[in-house]
Amino acid sequence: MSRFSSRFVQNFQRFLIRDQEGAVLPLFGIMVIMMVVIAGIAVDVSRSVNAREKLSYALDAAALSVAADLSTSIMSDDEIKTALEDSFRANLSSAEFLDEAIENLSFDVDPDNGLITVDSSATLNNYFIDIGGYMKSALGPETFSFGTSSQVAYSRYDVELTLVVDVTGSMSGHINDLKNASESVVDILIPEGTTDGKVKISIVPYSVGVNLGSYASTATGGLSTRCSTERDGSNKYTDVSYNVEPMGDGSGTYRSQDCSDSEIQPLTDNRNTLLSSISALETDGYTAGQTGIGWGWYTLSPNWNNLFTGNSAPADYSDTETLKFALIMTDGDFNTYYDLETLTKKQCKKKKNKGEYNGSCKKGKNDYWIEKSGWGYSGESSQRAISLCDAMKTKDIQMYTVYFGSNNNSDGAKVMKACADSGNYYQASSSSALVGAFANIAKKIQQIYISQ
Repeated sequence: MSRFSSRFVQNFQRFLIRDQEGAVLPLFGIMVIMMVVIAGIAVDVSRSVNAREKLSYALDAAALSVAADLSTSIMSDDEIKTALEDSFRANLSSAEFLDEAIENLSFDVDPDNGLITVDSSATLNNYFIDIGGYMKSALGPETFSFGTSSQVAYSRYDVELTLVVDVTGSMSGHINDLKNASESVVDILIPEGTTDGKVKISIVPYSVGVNLGSYASTATGGLSTRCSTERDGSNKYTDVSYNVEPMGDGSGTYRSQDCSDSEIQPLTDNRNTLLSSISALETDGYTAGQTGIGWGWYTLSPNWNNLFTGNSAPADYSDTETLKFALIMTDGDFNTYYDLETLTKKQCKKKKNKGEYNGSCKKGKNDYWIEKSGWGYSGESSQRAISLCDAMKTKDIQMYTVYFGSNNNSDGAKVMKACADSGNYYQASSSSALVGAFANIAKKIQQIYISQ
């Protein structure tokens, strides 16, 4: 090969190499752009996934919050909508899609099954796919849409609870503890801000009798304007209505003085009314616990809705949408009871001098309700209390009891154990334990009616 030919071949080879290098550079540039786009898409998708997670969290929180409200209150659609929106604003305050999520918010309440379903959706702008306004039209949409749904159960049941509390003289040093414990029950079952509640509570303070306040005259047939003790007669351990067998004529007892100043409060869903009643508790007298248990039952019994009327009227036992509970508390032995005796005027005066009777003695032979002592688990007072508790259980009233004392084998503790349903007895040996016992019972009741 000549010298000229050799140089031509070398130059042609260099040209081919340079031509190949020129073809690779544009391809490399395109690959870089595609890698940026892919990475950008990943960022956009990641943003939308995170946004959906935020929306899902906020939706769950809102649904749970409203479900809790629905479990204790009757709410209108407007109130539910406002509560959901308020919860959204609290949990999505920094989210760019907040307004759109609220605008797309919807809910459905299923009262038959106790369910609330909440839905929402929103969109996010795609920042990286939109390169120069070209890629969004060539490679994908301008926004990513996302949505989620949440379904939460709430209680469709109403609750009626009677709080039967010992305000006898022995509780004088612990009355503030009892008030704190009782307030904790109200705080848990009827939280602050609750309106049109589904939970109603009655307060029944007892000592030697129960102070019926304005209900006394009607319940005793005009024989008392203040206090009532236990009932007697053929319906002693029943909840037969006062107007079927009036208190004071052989079916019940009446006293004009022997009870504390703490008045009964029938069923109410008014938190302030309950707290005021608890605040007014005072101590006095002996322990006729069976009287308190009886009147606690009457506040739950539909047979007494002619006495306890309006919002305080108990639901029918046949109402499958209402759950009934009793919380009974004592710090000692039930030791006082009443019997009807036929006495002459002279015999009556003797009873009166002994402090067993405090009314007027009439000429001839008349019936008088005589106060008697009956200590111990086998005593008349305790046995009458247990009979009442057993009768309440037959009406599907769930029984909780608290013994406030250090001796878990005392007669008072034994009565409370006998009155409680299985697993529902509590002993409290300190002030803090008393508050804790009441609070635990309230939480247990709350769990029962919310989960059903």
